[in-house]
Amino acid sequence: MEAAPRLPMISCDLKLSPSNTEFGPILKKYIRDHYHEDPESYNKEIKELEALRQNAIKAPMDFTGCSILKRYYSQLHKLQSRFPMTDDGAACVPFMWTDIYSGVAYNITDIEYEEACILYNIGALHSKLGTMDSRSDAEGMKIACTHFQCAAWAFQHLRDTYPQPKGSDMSHDLLTFFINIMLAQAQECILEKSMLDSRKSTITAKIATQIVDYYKCALGIMVSGSPSTDTGSILDIVGSKIFKSWKKFIEFKMSYYTSISHLYMGNLAEEHEKWGERVAWFQSAYDHLT
Repeated sequence: MEAAPRLPMISCDLKLSPSNTEFGPILKKYIRDHYHEDPESYNKEIKELEALRQNAIKAPMDFTGCSILKRYYSQLHKLQSRFPMTDDGAACVPFMWTDIYSGVAYNITDIEYEEACILYNIGALHSKLGTMDSRSDAEGMKIACTHFQCAAWAFQHLRDTYPQPKGSDMSHDLLTFFINIMLAQAQECILEKSMLDSRKSTITAKIATQIVDYYKCALGIMVSGSPSTDTGSILDIVGSKIFKSWKKFIEFKMSYYTSISHLYMGNLAEEHEKWGERVAWFQSAYDHLT
């Protein structure tokens, strides 16, 4: 099955920050008033922080970009542990980000909003890098799989750790949708490697079935949403054009990977000389592609 096609993958757009953030004035004032230190002695560190943010919001589409985003995310946590920068605290600075789908810019004086946006971009960039890999060999499949797994982790951590951020592009349902998509795409890479290595039919069939299950969950979130949220449906958030494109894409992949699963179940039946079962599985595999 080395000739099985490498199907395209879904990636997520990155959020944009339309304005610079100046940490210096407010942090220096807080250092002077509360730590009673000379704030000018921290000029170098503050300039490095502001430069790091500039690099993070314009991160290149490569491994370096991931490293920059993760380094800045780590710095934000260190800042939060030293300065009151949440809920309009004494050291809060404004962070502006644009909603991907509505185009509305939100200017929020809460460092957790900045953390949420950066974490989203970590997931989005990993998704981009995963889709960019050709997966033409085992190493490429492994790298792409790792990117999709990292993207799923970032989106899940964002969904489960941070309160509903401003805007709709980080809504609970949309993040849950992306989590399932990324997990499905990671499994696709594993399936491609399994087929390349000619692993046992039962293993390959199970991997293909897991892919279908992830896409089924994603489709369910798209169509019905989560009953515990009221942030608007995915259709309302992304618009009909993107929604229809994603839905068609997912439905095709569900049919395709169901066919792959049934094909390998047919191979397994053949190995056990269950000829009638073999024919039924092969017919089902064919039916899912027609």
